[in-house]
Amino acid sequence: MNPFRYGCVVDGEFFCKRPALEKELARLIASGQNVVVQGERRMGKTSLVCQTVRNLQKFKLLYVDLLGIRSLDDFCRRTASAIVSLDKRESFLLSLVEMLKKIRPTLTFDPVTANPTLSVDVSNTAVSDSIEAIFETIHAVAQKRRVCVVFDEFQDLLHLDDANSVLALLRSKIQFQPNIPYVFLGSVRNAMVELFSSSRSPFYKSAALFDIGSIDEADFIPFLKKRFKAGGRIIDNQILKNAIELSGKVSGDVQELCDALWTVTSDQGNVEEGDVERALELVFARESKSYTPILSLLTKQQLIVLRCVANLGGENPFSAEFVKATKVGNASSVRKSLLRLVSLDILYQNNSVYKFSNPFFKEWLKRQ
Repeated sequence: MNPFRYGCVVDGEFFCKRPALEKELARLIASGQNVVVQGERRMGKTSLVCQTVRNLQKFKLLYVDLLGIRSLDDFCRRTASAIVSLDKRESFLLSLVEMLKKIRPTLTFDPVTANPTLSVDVSNTAVSDSIEAIFETIHAVAQKRRVCVVFDEFQDLLHLDDANSVLALLRSKIQFQPNIPYVFLGSVRNAMVELFSSSRSPFYKSAALFDIGSIDEADFIPFLKKRFKAGGRIIDNQILKNAIELSGKVSGDVQELCDALWTVTSDQGNVEEGDVERALELVFARESKSYTPILSLLTKQQLIVLRCVANLGGENPFSAEFVKATKVGNASSVRKSLLRLVSLDILYQNNSVYKFSNPFFKEWLKRQ
């Protein structure tokens, strides 16, 4: 059995414990503090938050995924579905129907699994009434059991046509629920900083900032070695350090490369240094169909700048050395190309450093 999981929320043996972060996050949640958790993509934010809440025995997790949300109806439907998942008892479900009557709930049951589904209709309901119904229900549920509400990919609310008014309404309801901890998840480069740090935002300074970076190697390497052992492989620390570096220290990408390493090696064998390159080739084979279309979007100048970031790093892209290597003329031209690469989400900017959104695309470029 493949011992690695990536690209999804994990728990149990597939979750790499991060004791210091879990302890601090648990302290904030237990005290009723609202928290904004930010970090780069695939750093394990969602798994960390969900695992931390589940370990708080007095709390129930109310998890709402807002990825790709485009309407208020969608927000209400997703949140109502999350509330339903808290308790499958008939008495609880019927009470929800009554509490949500402003937005015309319909309770149905899957004929195969018998799992309940609650749909709502806010098409003819005022925005304020729809939001009020949802948060009154959360408040009522929290009177009988402690809940921690987790809004994942919270920045996607900015895509709503009436985003500012919806955000203002959400903030006005949340601030009057001091005993319910709300956790907001999102990527740093997806406007979370703007949402919670800009004085223009309704959520300005409304939650404690909690940054998640790379998993400490002191925690990650023993975890990865244990997973390899569970899959019938032995691997040494240096090879794992190399794999972590090649994966940009992004935990999801590290596990993707480890999955490939496990695949290309023999059962009950040792993972050798040369296996890392074979594993990368497997990753390239799996992903390369998405690489060529990316290149077709770029001008010759943008591609040159991108290759220079891959080979020289993105720490000093406006230095004389970097500009000379690009042969595009001047720092202004480099800046224009970088802006385009960021807008396409090929690169992202973390402070003043430009990084590849996909570290394996970077490695593929270096080998062309």
